[in-house]
Amino acid sequence: MNIMLPFTRSSNSSGLVELLKAAGIDVVRGFMRYELWTSLAQDDLRQRYRRTVFGLAWLTLSYLVFILAKIFIFGALNPAPMAWFAAYVTVGFLIWQIISSFVVDGSTSLINSETWVKGVQLPYSTYFFESISRDLIIFAYSAVVAGVVLVVTGHVPGWAALSVAPALLLLVLNGLFLHMLLGVICLRYRDVVQVVQTAMRVLFFLTPLVWTVDQVGPIAGFLVWNPFTYLIDIVRAPLVDNIIPLTSWVVSAGITVGLGIVSFFTFAIFRNRMAFWY
Repeated sequence: MNIMLPFTRSSNSSGLVELLKAAGIDVVRGFMRYELWTSLAQDDLRQRYRRTVFGLAWLTLSYLVFILAKIFIFGALNPAPMAWFAAYVTVGFLIWQIISSFVVDGSTSLINSETWVKGVQLPYSTYFFESISRDLIIFAYSAVVAGVVLVVTGHVPGWAALSVAPALLLLVLNGLFLHMLLGVICLRYRDVVQVVQTAMRVLFFLTPLVWTVDQVGPIAGFLVWNPFTYLIDIVRAPLVDNIIPLTSWVVSAGITVGLGIVSFFTFAIFRNRMAFWY
């Protein structure tokens, strides 16, 4: 006589499919509320610079001062031509800034949205998109400086620059995945936020931003294990060297696929429990 077990492999698979479907609906519904999360992101930035003389222009001015200091200090230590090094550092820091923001802000995106989660019924992904939108606005203001530096240093965009747009889209997609993964993990385990922030400070020195590969000798072999190296390269190489780094594109695509799978499954499995973690 066959006895039907209450939980079978097919029922477990069906339950996982339902969780994945619900997570997908959450992301779609959250994205469709673009008017809400773009407004929240803009309002947050306005509040930061409320009653200042330059307002959001401080985003551009602060990045300009920061990048000029890096160029003159580290340019004196680098044997590369100053014009090339200036473009190298400026674009590299611009991409590092957006990636670092995705990581750090992604880890606190759900924690900082506690009031909204408890008071308003919205898709969780709404808070991811708000955080990403805010980071992209800051990125846009900083990109003005990068554009000026490229022009001043004689780096006229060539055919390879056509790959920059899809590269930026790939970075944004990774940003969404980072918010999904780190947002959930850090909501449950708050100490991970500090771990993430500390790790990013260390990785800053291990990423080719103010130094070039030929300066570090044998240590350059460790760069192959740094995913940020490839993600920065797919944007910087076309703008600075007018080449499309195929190896970096392959690795970046692999990172995106792997991160996407892990992040989406994590978000789908724990989405129904997150309300109890506040």
